[in-house]
Amino acid sequence: MEPKDINCPMRGQIKSYCSCPKPDCENHGLCCTCIINHKNKADAPVEKRFPHCLRDLVKEAVGR
Repeated sequence: MEPKDINCPMRGQIKSYCSCPKPDCENHGLCCTCIINHKNKADAPVEKRFPHCLRDLVKEAVGR
């Protein structure tokens, strides 16, 4: 993905709650682009196709 200059009014607040271990990621704090980026990882294991913040829910849903 190309670097983006997206004006998200909630980005600062989202970043304070974001559990992603990669704060230097260009999608950090931009949930919509983060979700799309992860969803498009077709060759990745299913858990990696979800953003870090949703992985606990995925594990809970599949009983891991």
